Amino acid sequence: MSSASSSASPVNHKVFPHFQSSLQCFASSSSTFLVLHSLPTSPPPPHSSPLQTLLILDSSFNPPTRAHLRIALSALHAGFPKPHRLLLLLATQNADKAPKPAAFEQRLAMMTLLAQDILNQYSPSSASQDGDSSKDSDRTDLAVDIGITKKPYYHDKSAAIEESRWYADAKTGSQPQHIHLLGYDSLIRLLDTKYYPPTHSLTPLEAFFRDHRVRVTRRVEDGNMWGTRAEQDGYREALAEGRREEEGGRKEWAQKIEMVEGEGETVSSTRVRECAGRGNWEEVERLVGRGVREWIQREGLYMVSV
Repeated sequence: MSSASSSASPVNHKVFPHFQSSLQCFASSSSTFLVLHSLPTSPPPPHSSPLQTLLILDSSFNPPTRAHLRIALSALHAGFPKPHRLLLLLATQNADKAPKPAAFEQRLAMMTLLAQDILNQYSPSSASQDGDSSKDSDRTDLAVDIGITKKPYYHDKSAAIEESRWYADAKTGSQPQHIHLLGYDSLIRLLDTKYYPPTHSLTPLEAFFRDHRVRVTRRVEDGNMWGTRAEQDGYREALAEGRREEEGGRKEWAQKIEMVEGEGETVSSTRVRECAGRGNWEEVERLVGRGVREWIQREGLYMVSV
């Protein structure tokens, strides 16, 4: 099927080939982080102060869902210091998941559609806590980046972003604080010592938690898979109470972990792929939105292997 999109779509006949060629160049380069595309395509007005907050939504986006949309919007409305910016980040090397069934360029295309949905639904008035009408300009100031990294682990991803100096202030060299937007399952992986060989200690996370934060959306609609709300909060409390110190986890890190309620139903990408495989496009659209559904259907994604 053709990879060209309609003129109204942010994924046009130039963007998709750009993703394909950029992925090839990135794979053979020494770079470990790269921004491939930004929305809006015209740069937002310059700020008088350096970027303060970089919100990072890091996922396999296979495909992006309404759950990703809600997590991003919730964080944008949470009152983090401004100026802020949102990065949708795709790792080309994942600690747990092989690059299938959708190719990376297809996921980047769908991430761009998600970025447009975020911009369309972002409400500066609800993001503003002080009633200042001047905040109405926030919508035009907000930009969403589509980025890729070769690093599979959160602390290495933040380090790669900083080393690239992509978000460093041109005058002062200052860098924004990273707020990683995680689901509860990702928090478990972040604090699992098996991902930190050869010592299998959490000490590699010291610089990460010194400079950055995580915002964790609880998962309470998946039956008993992730436990109750209290059990999920207890995972953070164990860190705060010093019960992870023998593994290298520091009590003060818990202050950098914010637990928040999820909004709406839990949507798994696996469920979306299964619905697409059955041709249940009405349900797919309910789970991912119209733009992503149209892309999945037009490109024939997930039709054989789910």
